[in-house]
Amino acid sequence: MMDTVIGSVTAKVRVNVRQGAPSTQATVISSLAAGTTVQVIRKIPGENVLGIADWYGLPNNEFIWAGGVGSFVSEAAQASVGSARIAPSPMVVDLYHGDSVESFADAKAAGVMGIIHKATTGATGTDDKYQSRRQTAIAAGLLWGAYHWGTAAPIAQQVANFLNLAKPDGNTLIALDFERMADDQMTIDGVRAFSDAIFQALQRRPVIYSSDLIKTGLGTAVDPFFGSHRLWLAEYNSNPRPQASWPSFWLWQYTDGATGPGIRTVPGISGNRVGNVDCNYFDGTPAQLAAQWAS
Repeated sequence: MMDTVIGSVTAKVRVNVRQGAPSTQATVISSLAAGTTVQVIRKIPGENVLGIADWYGLPNNEFIWAGGVGSFVSEAAQASVGSARIAPSPMVVDLYHGDSVESFADAKAAGVMGIIHKATTGATGTDDKYQSRRQTAIAAGLLWGAYHWGTAAPIAQQVANFLNLAKPDGNTLIALDFERMADDQMTIDGVRAFSDAIFQALQRRPVIYSSDLIKTGLGTAVDPFFGSHRLWLAEYNSNPRPQASWPSFWLWQYTDGATGPGIRTVPGISGNRVGNVDCNYFDGTPAQLAAQWAS
C-alpha cells in the first residue's frame, strides 16, 4: 500500500527519472542534476537498489529512487524554512524595470551569481532601469547579462535597438527572449535572423530563452542551428524537458516566483508588485558559470 505524501526531495547525485514503474528496468526519460529540488506526490516501495527499496512518485507516473535524494520535506516543513534561503545555488535572477531591487550586495551574499536584465523590446522599447542597475550589480561582484524581448518588428531595427542600449562588452551575457506576445509575435525565422545579426556584430550567438513556443515552432525536429545555441528553458515543473534540438538546458528558469519547484525568494530583490522573482538554476559550479557566462 502506498503512503501518500506531498512535499519535496533534493537530489544528492544525478538521479534518473523513470516512467511507468519504480524500477531500474523502467524507461529513463530524464535525469535530475545534483542539487535539484523536485516535488513528489507519494512514497512507494519498488525495486531494492543497494539495500534501499523506497522510491518517490512524481506526476505523470514518473519515479525516482530514494537512495539518490535527501530526506523528504513536507509542504508544511517547507513553509517553515527560512524563506530567505536560496536553493539551488548558484542562482541567476532575471529582472526588468517592474522588479524592485534593494541590494545587489545582499543578493550576492545569499548565493546569487548573476543577473540577466531586460534591455529592450522590439524596435523601440527600452528598459529605464538597465543602465543604472548594471553598474551596481557589477560593483557587487555579480555577473551581468542583457536580454531582448523579440517582436514582429524588422530584425535589423530590433538588433540596433538592443545593441544601442545594452552596449554589451566581452563580459556581458546576451539573450533573446522568444515568448508569446499577442499580435506582435517574433517568428522562428525571426529568431534565426536575430541570432545571425548578433553574430555578425559581436562574433557570438545569443542564449535563447523560451518554453512551449520553441517546442511548438520546431516540433519534434532536431535543428542543428538552434542546437548550436545555449538554451535558457522556462518550465515551472519538476522535470524540465527541452525541445529535441537540445540534449539539456544551459539555464533553467524553474519558477516565476508564484509557481514552480524550489525556494522562490531572493534577499535584496523583492521582485514585482506582488513579490514574485524569476529564479534560474545552472547545473554546475560558480566557476563553471563564470567561465561560460559570456561565451
